[in-house]
Amino acid sequence: MGVEPEYIDASPSAAYLMESIRDFGYTIETAIADLVDNSISAEASNIEINLDNDENQNPMLSIEDDGIGMNKVELLQAMKLCSKDRHQARSKNDLGRFGMGLKTASLSQCRQLTVETNMDNKSTSMTWDLDDVLKRDDWKVKNNIIETRKPGTKVIWKKIDRANLEIDTPSTNATIKNIRDHLGLVFHRYIDTKNDEKKNIKLKFNGIDIDPFNPFNEKNFATIKHEPFEHQYQDSTIRIQSYILPHKTKVNLEEWEKYEGKGGYTKNQGFYVYREGRLIINGTWFGLLKKTEYTKFCRVKIDITNEKDTDWKIDIKKSNASPPKEIREMLDNYLSKLEKAGVKVYTRKPVSIYENNHLDLWKKMSKDSQSYYAINKNNPIIKKFINNSKDNLDLLKLIENTLPYQEIFRLMSDGKEMMITWEDNEDESIKLIKKYILDLKESNIEKLIIVGLVQKFLQNSVLSLTTEQIIEML
Repeated sequence: MGVEPEYIDASPSAAYLMESIRDFGYTIETAIADLVDNSISAEASNIEINLDNDENQNPMLSIEDDGIGMNKVELLQAMKLCSKDRHQARSKNDLGRFGMGLKTASLSQCRQLTVETNMDNKSTSMTWDLDDVLKRDDWKVKNNIIETRKPGTKVIWKKIDRANLEIDTPSTNATIKNIRDHLGLVFHRYIDTKNDEKKNIKLKFNGIDIDPFNPFNEKNFATIKHEPFEHQYQDSTIRIQSYILPHKTKVNLEEWEKYEGKGGYTKNQGFYVYREGRLIINGTWFGLLKKTEYTKFCRVKIDITNEKDTDWKIDIKKSNASPPKEIREMLDNYLSKLEKAGVKVYTRKPVSIYENNHLDLWKKMSKDSQSYYAINKNNPIIKKFINNSKDNLDLLKLIENTLPYQEIFRLMSDGKEMMITWEDNEDESIKLIKKYILDLKESNIEKLIIVGLVQKFLQNSVLSLTTEQIIEML
C-alpha cells in the first residue's frame, strides 16, 4: 500500500478559469479606464484609444501609449493572472491594484488580447486567445514575432463579443460618447492642462482629445468652496474638500445640464473618492446621509493614497470603495455641517440686510403636526387690501386654500423646471415694486427693512435688482 501524498495538485482548469474571470462586472467604460491606469503607471504622456476594423472587418480596439514599455520577462509576468503582490509598496503614480487589470478588464470585453511593447529598442508581443485556451486547457501564452515597434505599449482587443462596436452605428456612437464621458470624469485631474496639479497627460479617442470634466464646477464664482482639511489615518493622509454647486438661478441652461450629469443633481451628490488623483467612486454618501433635494448641490472631494487599498476595500475594477470605520465616523461629523450649508443653497435663502418676518407676505403655519402657508394679515399692504372690502378677505382665503402644494413640489423635485416670480415684463414689474415700496413707506416702515423685504421678494425672480437700485427707488 503506497503512502498518501501530503499535497495533491489542485491546479484550476485554464479554460474554465479564463472564462470565469470575464464576469467580474466590468463595463466597457471601466475596462478601458483600467488599461489607461496601466499606461499612466508606465509614465506615459500620450495615450491613444482607437476603434477600427481588423483585417476581417470585425471591430478592433487598441490602447497605445508612449510609456517606458516592458522587456520580454516583464511582459510575460504582466500576462500572468496575478502579476503583482497586492500588499507590496507602490510608487505614487502606480494606479494598479491586484496585477490583474490587463487580463480581467480586456477579457471582460473580448476573446483575444494581444500586447505589443518596446523597451530599449527591443520589441516583444504576446497573445491570450480564449478559443485557443479552450482547446489546449493550459497556461501557455502565445509568443508573437513582430518587427521593431516604437517605444511604449499597445494593447489590442480582437474578437470583441461583450460590446457592440460595429463601426459608425448609432449604438456604437452612443457607446463612444459614454466612454469619452467616463474617461473625462475619471481622469480629469490628469488630462486638465489648466488645473494646478499639472499632470499633463494627453488622452485621445480616435484622434480627438478627451475633454476633462471637473464635477465640482470650480470655475464658477457662485460655487461655494469650503477650505480643505487633512485627516491623518494611520501613516497616510486623507484630504477632504467640499463644494456646493450653484443654484439653477446662478447658471445658464447649458451649464446647469452639464454639471447635473447622468441622473441629475440628486443622484450625483455625495463623495467623490480619488486614489492618487484618479476617481474611484462618486455620487454616494456611503450610507451616512440620505440623498435629498436639499443636499443635491453638495459634492465632497476625498483624496486618498494607494497605500490603504485594503482598508478602503478598493475592488478589482477600481470602481468601488468603502471607508474604514474611523474615517466613516469622521465623515459623519463633517456631513452634519455640510448638510445645513447645502440646504441654504437649495432654498436660496436670501442674504437680507434686515430680517423682519412679521412683514413677509406669506407665513408658515402649523396645526396638528401639519404645515401650511397663509397670507400674512399683519403686512401693511394686506391690511390695506382687506380694509377696502370684506370680499377681499374672502379672496385671500380662497388663494390660501387652493395653493397647488403637490404640483409645486413635483416641479421643483425633478430639477427640470425652475419656479420663478415677477414674470411680467421688466417695466411692469418695476412699476409694481415701486408701488409696493411706496405702500411700505406710507406705513412708516424703515428704509433698511424695506430694502431687505424687496430682496426677499425677488428671490427666484427673472428680475434682478441690486441693493443700490432698490435704495434709489426709496
